[in-house]
Amino acid sequence: MQIAIAKRALEEPHCGDQAGCWQSGGRIALCIIDGLGHGKGAEQAAKAALGFVGRHHYEPLPEIFACCDEALRGTRGVTMGIAIVDLEGATLTYAGIGNTRAVILGRETVRMTSRYGIVGGGYRILAPETVTFVAGDLAILYTDGIQEVLDISHYDDALRADVGRLAETILQDWRRETDDAAVLVYRNGR
Repeated sequence: MQIAIAKRALEEPHCGDQAGCWQSGGRIALCIIDGLGHGKGAEQAAKAALGFVGRHHYEPLPEIFACCDEALRGTRGVTMGIAIVDLEGATLTYAGIGNTRAVILGRETVRMTSRYGIVGGGYRILAPETVTFVAGDLAILYTDGIQEVLDISHYDDALRADVGRLAETILQDWRRETDDAAVLVYRNGR
């Protein structure tokens, strides 16, 4: 599995932006989380959400979001995006609440959308989107600590081929200096 996560905290040592990846059979769950605000409270909320998703990543997206919303009620809450890669079906399904973002780079560039709300504070609509996701395609999930319109088209092929370098370069080139930031890059190897 080719995956890389890069993140930076606004207020060291606490980073309110977190990311994770879990695989179960032919299903891979990718998750990006932004705890509201900065500092220790944001980090606690983000890590609680990440732990919840890690324990429930195999469930359907609507259940993960609804149950995580309930589990985080005593925290600041988070914004969160989850992408489910179906290796057998060659698809990626993304759902997000709040200002997390996902870009799929394949034959075309597809920008996935998140809905308004806060996980842990309530949301009204979860609208999963599914796209074709074949070998070699990239999924890039990121928080609002990265500029909204991410354009890596000018990066050379060698940089785009190395997910670790790509994640760090995106963080360096596109990070907002006024917020925590996290980016997750996954290349479909199948």
